[in-house]
Amino acid sequence: MAISSVRPTRLRVEYADQPLGLDEPHPRFSWLLEADGGQSDAQPLAQSAYQVVVGTETADGEIWDSGRVDSTANGQVEFAGAALHSSTIHYWAVRVWDRAGNASEWSQPSTFETGLLEVEDWVAASWISAPSSAFDGIPPAPLLRRDFELSRTDVVRARLYLCGLGYGVGYLDGERIGTRVLDPASTNYAETVLYSTYDVSEHLATGGRHVLGVELGRGRYGEPAGSVWWWERSPWWDHSKLLALLVVWYADGTVQRIGTDPSWRTIDGPTRYDSLYSGERYDARLARPGWTSPGYDDAEWGNAVQATPPAGQLRSQQLEPIAIVQELEPVALTEPTPGTFVYDLGQQVAGWARLTLNGPAGTEVEVRYTERVDAEGLVALEQHFVPDGIQTDVYVLRGEGPETYEPEFSYKGFQYVQVTGHPSRPELSDLRAFAVHSDVASVGEFECDDDDVNRLHAGTRWAVLNNLHGIPTDTPVFEKNGWTGDAHLTANVAALNFHMPRFYTKWLDDWVDAQLPSGELPPIVPTSGWGYHGTPSGIVGPIPAWDAAYFEIPWVMYQHYGDTRILARHYDNQRRYLDFLLADFVTDGVATVGLGDYLPPGGGGVPPEGPTVYETAYTYRIVDLLRQIAEVLGRPEDLPAYGEIAATVRAGFQREFFDGASGTFRGEVELPYRQSPNVVALAFELVPEGERQRVLDNLVADIHARDDHLDTGVIGTKFLFPVLTRAGQVDLAFKVAMQRTYPGYGYWLSLGSTALYEMWQAESRSLNHHFYGTVDQWFIEDLAGLAPAAPGWSEVRVRPVPPATLGRARASVETVRGRVATSWHRVGSGYEVAVDLPVGVVGHVHVPQSDGTHAVQVCGPGSSVFRSG
Repeated sequence: MAISSVRPTRLRVEYADQPLGLDEPHPRFSWLLEADGGQSDAQPLAQSAYQVVVGTETADGEIWDSGRVDSTANGQVEFAGAALHSSTIHYWAVRVWDRAGNASEWSQPSTFETGLLEVEDWVAASWISAPSSAFDGIPPAPLLRRDFELSRTDVVRARLYLCGLGYGVGYLDGERIGTRVLDPASTNYAETVLYSTYDVSEHLATGGRHVLGVELGRGRYGEPAGSVWWWERSPWWDHSKLLALLVVWYADGTVQRIGTDPSWRTIDGPTRYDSLYSGERYDARLARPGWTSPGYDDAEWGNAVQATPPAGQLRSQQLEPIAIVQELEPVALTEPTPGTFVYDLGQQVAGWARLTLNGPAGTEVEVRYTERVDAEGLVALEQHFVPDGIQTDVYVLRGEGPETYEPEFSYKGFQYVQVTGHPSRPELSDLRAFAVHSDVASVGEFECDDDDVNRLHAGTRWAVLNNLHGIPTDTPVFEKNGWTGDAHLTANVAALNFHMPRFYTKWLDDWVDAQLPSGELPPIVPTSGWGYHGTPSGIVGPIPAWDAAYFEIPWVMYQHYGDTRILARHYDNQRRYLDFLLADFVTDGVATVGLGDYLPPGGGGVPPEGPTVYETAYTYRIVDLLRQIAEVLGRPEDLPAYGEIAATVRAGFQREFFDGASGTFRGEVELPYRQSPNVVALAFELVPEGERQRVLDNLVADIHARDDHLDTGVIGTKFLFPVLTRAGQVDLAFKVAMQRTYPGYGYWLSLGSTALYEMWQAESRSLNHHFYGTVDQWFIEDLAGLAPAAPGWSEVRVRPVPPATLGRARASVETVRGRVATSWHRVGSGYEVAVDLPVGVVGHVHVPQSDGTHAVQVCGPGSSVFRSG
């Protein structure tokens, strides 16, 4: 019998390799396809059917056998067996059939393991904390420990389920458990609390006596620092607490459980204060060496007490954990004033530093982190968000020889680290910095023959990663908040560069927790209550151009990963938001609230022309996305309503903001020509029929009048370059983007930018922001020409539009179908375009011609090369 020409590999469950603690009742399976040899045009390599089997001892189909399913899908295959049980390892395998009807061999089995699916699973553990007598003011970070003995030596498996609020760091027999930091990810703790699952089998393989220790930090759960976002008075706010359950399985099936209870011992730790925003104070004289090891004498410790459980539902943390992902060495060390030393990392980063010191006991050393230095070379940090200051740690030396310090419960955004109070003269090698963020895999590459473009691409990647900390934040320095507009503007950029589905799935759940019964959504997610309409917040919703994230990001998930479940799970909530918006904040098709094209050149917030032109456009975008989502989900009964709403908003947009005499769009405030209203109208197809070319010509004329510079904020900039490119103005788009004078991305590079600025001006508040990173989507999708042409990359569009100043470009993405890649370079007066596609993917290749047109070719899996004259 012939063997299939394709075979399954790289098996995943819920976008993860062999996940632990899975609590999804209907997990989805995916795999990649490999093939030997080439293909014929008549029989392209592809899957025509699959079969998935799941068991608990082997992949034998005992739990579920899908049977043969005629489908080309290699992902989003939903488990349809009987209800899953807690803490159970499942083995699964898949085989596929090719287009000739030949079956492959079964794949190598893979596994997934369920978490604690029922409340009763936690019965052996209870929430505990340090005694309340310690809670005079803000108590130090508590240490908690428990000695225990395993009843047997034939341990076959051991799992630790741990939730420390706000953060928990676990130790077993003197060793730190796992590599997670700042764990678990922050949530609205009144609705959802995340626990983490650790495989500790190797630690406990020998049985005998052991000790489990946990140090707790405050995180956002018990943030002590006052701030303009009210975290210190969140409805869930409380002091640190712990829930932990260690489950051990023996060879004969016997199970032993060790959980948190008041018998645990506790004492104040050396971290005397910790704030996610302000920083930490650590007194090394109060450290307790050996407290996590067996045999430690804890006679002076007290017993823990029962703690009030958080109100939120316990759920397994399934997004990538925050971790230390890179070590950086400083490039310079200066002493601007006597006794004050400043390290320069040469890179904007989010994380912290480790400092090696040697000096007398009791010496206090201050470590302050910033993005910039002043004219004297001292760190410069002005802000009004946290009155008591931010990003500053204090370390008190133990005084027993060389010692190292790094913070445990806060992270910073920085390039510079200022050290004062150092007991001696530090060396460059005494400090190491660590990049710390959600550990999402890198999936995308881009490179061209322009060094500035490559620097900007690298800076965008840094900016995105520096703002991934369990939620997508806006700046790691000042806010650390999940601003919704920032996140959706760069969602495609993130998905083209990093593996984002687990991260976005979690954050979209945070939106469910944040939505009010009325349908309202706040501008930061999660929120303490800040940002809702009618509150005294600095910014309040609704803001359609920000709230659109709840529609844009599920759509990005669908486009990049073929994820229809995410569309279905949020559809009703999305409809509820639209009803809320239309009821009170849209009049005759025009939105009356919002922020608009934030931070245009010369501005410090809302654009001078006002926000409503943009908020109305995004109201239209929201309705249009809902229409498309309804079509995908098979909800035709909803389509007429969306059509009527869209027509009303479109008419209102044109009536209020289009000047037929001049062929331009404007805001509600009468001003000379503004680029962004016209860019958004062009991008969202809101221009009146027959007027598109005139609107475009006016846009180009204004750009030229500004000496080929943009005048757009975060919304207009996102769409400016693709609008120009697709109108045959790629050379102008490239020149505008890379301008070395203000405003332009090249201007930032001339100032030494290594991430992205928040504002166009040199004195930008933040130098480590990401919402202007939308230019990177243009680099990949237009300059290199790589984009999905169908959901889940089942079809790929390759359409490079080379500006005259580029000689080559390449891009690749590790998609849910496998690696897709393209490159092009000039050959004489034409171009050579190379395309590499995985099994089952069709490429639509638009080969650029010397006259500026494109010739369309279609290709299948493997490598293909096309040339133009």
